[in-house]
Amino acid sequence: MIVSEQPSGMEKTVVLIGLNHKTAPVEMREKFSFSPEQVTETLNRLQAEATLSECALLSTCNRTEFYAVPRQNSESGFTTLNKFLNKNQGLSQCELDQLTYRHRGALAVNHLFSVSSGLDSLVVGENQILGQVRQAYVQAQEASSTGPVLEKLFPWAIRVGKRVRSETGIARGASSVSAAAVELAKKIFGELAGRNVLLLGAGKMGRKSLDLLTKSGVSEVNIVNRTFAKAEELAEQCGGVAVPFEMLDDALAKVDILISSTGAPHYILTKERVSKVIRQRRGKPLFLIDIAVPRDIDPACGDVENAYLYNIDDLQSVVDKNLARRHAETQSVLSIVESATSEFCRY
Repeated sequence: MIVSEQPSGMEKTVVLIGLNHKTAPVEMREKFSFSPEQVTETLNRLQAEATLSECALLSTCNRTEFYAVPRQNSESGFTTLNKFLNKNQGLSQCELDQLTYRHRGALAVNHLFSVSSGLDSLVVGENQILGQVRQAYVQAQEASSTGPVLEKLFPWAIRVGKRVRSETGIARGASSVSAAAVELAKKIFGELAGRNVLLLGAGKMGRKSLDLLTKSGVSEVNIVNRTFAKAEELAEQCGGVAVPFEMLDDALAKVDILISSTGAPHYILTKERVSKVIRQRRGKPLFLIDIAVPRDIDPACGDVENAYLYNIDDLQSVVDKNLARRHAETQSVLSIVESATSEFCRY
């Protein structure tokens, strides 16, 4: 547990108790996870505590953080939050101390600014956290648990996060295999609006890639799976079309992008099969993304003219380069966060 030095000024009223992927294993983060409904209920309960005048709760898959403004002093705020967590999570104070960090004043402010900037994320620079910080603020407002301090702190944190993403490259480039697949598709085809995509199999990464491609504006999604019922289920979820496995080649002749993520122990697409499909397409390029392990597509398919094949290692290489580029931007982000913290604490 980290306890900051007590600063001067209005910011000294902010206290924070939290845990994240750095301090707690996933089984404990799950224990501390709050659904949107639970967030509202928790804020209402904390607001009823005589020792707190304001409170907000940021809960994601990788972190749970309580921000509060005590009516008297920071120690009373920590005591209230500790008692709440002891009672509701069934942990001793010793166990809680091992899992959590505590900040007050300027360090609490600095921590939230680092979070909104993506510096404290499992994947540095990821964008989702900024929306999650905004949602935590909205939920606290709806629960009427904000006041002058948090009404200043959270909008400021959101502005810092936006500034970091506009002035640095910390969020640029794909940070997952799924995002890398979409990034490569855009490089080959340009804009994806109007393109057709085929998902072969229903693996987790394939589904994620499909989701990102759909958000990029692809016009039609086809789903092929050995179990047709599963293809129908996924097609219904994404507004796509389920295609029988026996009609895979016919579907390939019509789409622009294939994402393959089956659990097959052997190649599903061979060079001969892809060559035949390309001839049917009259030279129209086909983008093949093989994110299955073992691979679904024979590497020799990449030798077929107008067939562009990428496997999971190719995509991971893109991710690694992008993440290295992001980490190189951290010093610039730290400067923005430190400057913003100092400015916040002056007012």
